[in-house]
Amino acid sequence: MQADNPFDKKLDLNPNMPPDYRAALTEVTDTLDFSWAAAQAVFEGQATPEHALKICELVMQERTRIQDRDRAPYISGSKG
Repeated sequence: MQADNPFDKKLDLNPNMPPDYRAALTEVTDTLDFSWAAAQAVFEGQATPEHALKICELVMQERTRIQDRDRAPYISGSKG
């Protein structure tokens, strides 16, 4: 992603956005940007936005799995 981009401009125009919402938007956008780079690394010139979207979906699923795993001891009452 370019340093000067529409996403960052939009964030700058909304300084009163709730911090959690801003963080979520930034995290998803960064993940999609990394996913696009991954698609290009794997598929090279044949990379498509659809590849990046699927990779992004898989990364977000893995993130959820990791968070659930890390929370599990606290949810079950066993703090290790």
